[in-house]
Amino acid sequence: MILLGSFLHRQELSDIIGRAVEDRVSEDDPRRLKLIVNLNSYLMRIWATSFAERLFSAVRGHEVRGTPARTKGELKDLIVSSPWYPTPRIEELAGRYRRFPQDYYRETPYEGVAFTTGDPPRYVGSRRIKRIRRIAEKCGRRLIDYMFDQIRQRADELASDRARRLGIPKDRLITPPEEMVEEFRHAERRVLKSIREGMLVAAMPQFYIDDVVGLRVLVDPHVLPVVESWLAGCDDLSVVDEKRFSGRFTGRNMVVAYRLPREELLAQMPADAACNVLIGRGVAADRPALMDAYREFVGGGEGHVRFEILLIDYESLVESEIGLSMHEQHVLEQREMQEYRGRLAQNVEALMIFLFAYALSARTRIGPMPIKLGGSYLPDYLDSVLRSLYPTGPGSLGLTM
Repeated sequence: MILLGSFLHRQELSDIIGRAVEDRVSEDDPRRLKLIVNLNSYLMRIWATSFAERLFSAVRGHEVRGTPARTKGELKDLIVSSPWYPTPRIEELAGRYRRFPQDYYRETPYEGVAFTTGDPPRYVGSRRIKRIRRIAEKCGRRLIDYMFDQIRQRADELASDRARRLGIPKDRLITPPEEMVEEFRHAERRVLKSIREGMLVAAMPQFYIDDVVGLRVLVDPHVLPVVESWLAGCDDLSVVDEKRFSGRFTGRNMVVAYRLPREELLAQMPADAACNVLIGRGVAADRPALMDAYREFVGGGEGHVRFEILLIDYESLVESEIGLSMHEQHVLEQREMQEYRGRLAQNVEALMIFLFAYALSARTRIGPMPIKLGGSYLPDYLDSVLRSLYPTGPGSLGLTM
């Protein structure tokens, strides 16, 4: 099932998601879902920012400053405004960005901290946390890919059975398009049956999503050895996986496991503003209950988290923000290129978005699961399910939209 590497209590969250997929949510699941999603949202900002500050101070010196960034436009402006060096490609991209800023998804929400040095400030790296909507989408996509693979396997088995009955090799089988469609639907119904019988999740492998928290570190031939030395000497850190990218976009991406500083986290209890948000979302009834829940949550979670560190040079950085490797365009392409878009896929995606949206809402009960994977829903219904989590605006006055 899905494991969000940067979350504490990620195994418990994975179990809750699995029960929701199979429509067997327990009475306590809604409360625990709120607790896990919201307290991790708070905790990730603490430990990820603290780790990033240590890294950038060690690599670039104590004059490094961290500035919150709330939109991708703020980040792109900073990267382009004070270039580390000029190249024809950098100048081409920066000039185009200044002429046509509306083409670069500047209003995209961003939860991050940009680290700079010097005056004027120059970008040296950043810490970002994936937004809840994107986490929900990624969970949905992993589940859809797995289910689609199961459907294809079952459809292939049906074709093999038919070939055996006809006494011919499967590769000699000629299937009319309408029969192929029917076999695919039959295979889809088999997968739905396994979901109803509670067998799909138990058979699923564990899928890690490790990019909920990400650090981007700007490197050059002089800085890179310093970064590598610091990471290698960090006793609380170990590399889980590593990939190198080449071509228009070059970089080195590492998935790391990080042992959390529990005492540091326990010393940073939620302040008044955070308490008000967490209580408003139904995480706890009052401040004393929230403090108890926070201490128990930190003490009882997994001892480590996983996140990504990307080492990248300046020209590749510019390419990734305003060039051919622009992240926002990549996200759109992923959505458009999703291979399986059937009813089951739509319901999986809608269910994931509902679960994480519920966690951030003020509602404290789910009731019967409003989205079942075998159901047939129009987009209007799915929209109404999400609106019901935030009953304000015209709907609260008895009007419909």
